[in-house]
Amino acid sequence: MPEAAQCVTHQDLGRDAGVDLPFKDLLQGRVARGVDVNDAFTPGPDARDAGSCGAVLPGGDDVWCGQPAPWASLGWDQFTIASGATRVRRVGVSTDEGRSSSGGQVSRSLSYVELELGGADPKGVADFVRRAFQRCAHGTAAQVQGLSAVTGEVPSMVGGVHEADAFAFLTSKRVAWVILDGRPWTPAERKRALAAIAGHLRQG
Repeated sequence: MPEAAQCVTHQDLGRDAGVDLPFKDLLQGRVARGVDVNDAFTPGPDARDAGSCGAVLPGGDDVWCGQPAPWASLGWDQFTIASGATRVRRVGVSTDEGRSSSGGQVSRSLSYVELELGGADPKGVADFVRRAFQRCAHGTAAQVQGLSAVTGEVPSMVGGVHEADAFAFLTSKRVAWVILDGRPWTPAERKRALAAIAGHLRQG
């Protein structure tokens, strides 16, 4: 029986309170923070074997907006291959700010995904992410903290009845996106989080 192809390597980077995350000072104020997701995907030793590990990004009109970003209808292993990224990093954090007197949501959550491109984008993932955010998050091109970005909104995934803020950052070395969910973030909280992420993306 042939050995299964090793298309992608998945690494759990830990969820302890002191775990190292890509950005610092993300959440404003002295709120309890939990790490919900912290992992990475990298191409495995057989990633270049198109017969065993082939995966491609959907065409411009083939994204399905009823799923979470990036709306590619691919698992993370497949998306890693299809994107051409040298590394895909996922981070999810949430705050513990209790509940309001009416029982409503007062805590925040943040979902972040970063694609390291290694200075090249052979499979056009930056253009795919740009178009996907324009279509599924009703995004518009903008400058966010001095970086080229697409800003939009997506339905809340954390019990909210409001829209969650969505931002995709497009740099020459990295493509990343972040969803700010939970209770609506204040302008100061949003600015602090985006500044921390932009500062990280400028490094290296």
